[in-house]
Amino acid sequence: MNTPSTFKFRWRSLLGISVALFLLYGALNVYLPIYVPYTLHTQGAWSVGGLVLTNEADLAMLGSFAEAAQRDVRVGAFLVSFMDTMCAFMMAFALLQVALVWFALRAGQRWALFTVTLSDLAIIPYYVAIAQTYARFGVSGTDDFMRWLWTLTALILAASVLGWLGLRRAQHTIALTP
Repeated sequence: MNTPSTFKFRWRSLLGISVALFLLYGALNVYLPIYVPYTLHTQGAWSVGGLVLTNEADLAMLGSFAEAAQRDVRVGAFLVSFMDTMCAFMMAFALLQVALVWFALRAGQRWALFTVTLSDLAIIPYYVAIAQTYARFGVSGTDDFMRWLWTLTALILAASVLGWLGLRRAQHTIALTP
């Protein structure tokens, strides 16, 4: 459904707050796939505080392979290359998110809110599976990660609810305009 041409976006509105939150999340997702590979390539595979969770948790997960992963140049290069592939997809996602929020959600397109919410929440089951895998192998440190994940989920849901309320209010205002 297209929003009527009388739609007027305002930053100081519920939709404006929603757009700002989604843009901040998109900006973070643009920054990280630049920062992480740069740091990994210039300082090594264990320089960013964790390739998956934290350095301690990742090394515990690797078990007896951990020492080789820290000392073997080829293994380190593989891990950095593997992170490069993840960051490539993260950058693509981030650019799409920013464009979708800036051009469609800011223009009052309801479909954009549902699309950005669904795409942002789609990562949650994957991170839950990662944390469960680590926990299954007795790796500690997943509790802090899960708290971060649930905080992120709550922020995404808050931005979504604010956007939904803002779009409804804008639609109601348009309907009342003669």
